[in-house]
Amino acid sequence: KIIILFWKPLFGRYIKINIDRKCGNCEVTYDTNHLETSDAVVIHYTEARKDSLPDSAKRHSNQMYVFFSMESPFAVSVLRGMQFDSLGPYFNWTMNYRRDSDIFFPVFEWFEGANIFNGDTSAQYSPKVVQNIISQKVSQPLALWMAGNCGSTQGAKLRMQLVDELEKAGLLIEKRGGCFGTGKTAPRGEAYKPFAVKFKFYLSFENAVHCRDYITEKLWKNALDSGLVPVVWGPKRQDVEELAPKGSFIFYEDFNSSTDLVQYLKYLDQNETAYIQYFNWRTKQPSPDQYKLVEHGVDYKRISGMCQMCKMLTEKNKSKFSKIIQSLDQWWTGSERKECLSTTTSLHPQSD
Repeated sequence: KIIILFWKPLFGRYIKINIDRKCGNCEVTYDTNHLETSDAVVIHYTEARKDSLPDSAKRHSNQMYVFFSMESPFAVSVLRGMQFDSLGPYFNWTMNYRRDSDIFFPVFEWFEGANIFNGDTSAQYSPKVVQNIISQKVSQPLALWMAGNCGSTQGAKLRMQLVDELEKAGLLIEKRGGCFGTGKTAPRGEAYKPFAVKFKFYLSFENAVHCRDYITEKLWKNALDSGLVPVVWGPKRQDVEELAPKGSFIFYEDFNSSTDLVQYLKYLDQNETAYIQYFNWRTKQPSPDQYKLVEHGVDYKRISGMCQMCKMLTEKNKSKFSKIIQSLDQWWTGSERKECLSTTTSLHPQSD
């Protein structure tokens, strides 16, 4: 069994993580008694300080230390004031939302229950599903936006300005979250989808600008999984195209101005045929070749996140075992074997 130790709970939360056996025989633990025997130690960025890290002198040669973060670099380095230059070559792997990290961890890996990305997703895709979504839409307000970071980062400040521009251009927006005072709390858990599905658009505005692959729950859970068309701002278009289903989103920077965007959203509101085109991706479950970030139950397992780490550790252990066997084989077929046989023959001259 491969043991993966989370050095500390993430923000104090002991999240239960089960890894499918198709990924390998891996177990996740928070028990630090496994520090010296675990195959990998996952360290959240909040613990990546010299006074919080496990003693590297106690790590064994085959153990991997993994740096884990789902925050944007700006939020980590500027907002939280954390720098990691002094750590030197401490970590072996990185695990986060970036596709070029050692272990790709898309945000929706955390989502629990049945949804359009995780588990057996077949029931989430059909013309009937799309029609059910469309039937629940209302005309006003057209868009939903939820925000709790009102200006702590440069991206958060900019998106507040953009939303203000959209409203001045005539877009009615239902605003929820900590930025908008009491009585404007955002529904959580199972209460969110029934609340959100009546809106046609969701403003998936991130708090970071052009941060590579930084696409959070605003796109996945708040918009796509809940049946809203996301209007995306923050990441680069290329990154969104690589990750989101084809034809599923509207990109803010495609328009010359907020006014042009509002006119287009109003056009879609009045033209159901054009609006429903943004749900074509959901009429039939995409194949793994079409969209690798959708799981397909027993037939397909998305290789990312903890599953990817488990597979990598399994292959690493196999490689180590193969090298041991190869070394033994080289020893047995080399001069040591000849010496061993000659010694044995001299000791037992009558033996076979």
